[in-house]
Amino acid sequence: MANTDAPNGFTPAYHLSGGTIRMKEYRIADGYATSIFNGDMVKLVAAGVVEQAAAGDSVVGVFAGCQYTAANGEIKFSKYWPASTDVDGSYATAYVYDDPMIVFTAQFDGASGIADIGQMADIVVGTGSTSTGRSASEISSTTGTSTAQLRILDFVDSPDNDPASDNAVAYVQINEHEYNESAAATGI
Repeated sequence: MANTDAPNGFTPAYHLSGGTIRMKEYRIADGYATSIFNGDMVKLVAAGVVEQAAAGDSVVGVFAGCQYTAANGEIKFSKYWPASTDVDGSYATAYVYDDPMIVFTAQFDGASGIADIGQMADIVVGTGSTSTGRSASEISSTTGTSTAQLRILDFVDSPDNDPASDNAVAYVQINEHEYNESAAATGI
């Protein structure tokens, strides 16, 4: 059975230690020129703000939406950060799933298989939807044993998800996480 090619970013599934999945507040710089969609990986940068992460970046978590005061004084809650938004003040508030023990589901961008369990992969950043606010990021189908952003834990057990077909949905944990000692040997 073929899987549906419908990238949907990274969605929290469960906590490895049985803990509660929570978001933490971070900052987005006023006028940040890249859209960040719900389900996109984000990184912490030297200015103390989060930005959309790219393949190979150390990650602080997964973006879950934002709040800001628009230049006209209106308080906005949004599923995504609209690129180049002017806010009243210096920062918008970003909500991020930043616990390194959270396991996420996401779709591969191509071929996968059971042999990928335990392997590492980077993210593939897609263009999200401004109508739904949802990410289109995926797991790279280029997997291996070298250090990468994600560790593949398993495949979602569902009748409409075939691990041996393109675009399978898997459980992943952020491997190159800012709060993981092995990944964060130095500051940003």
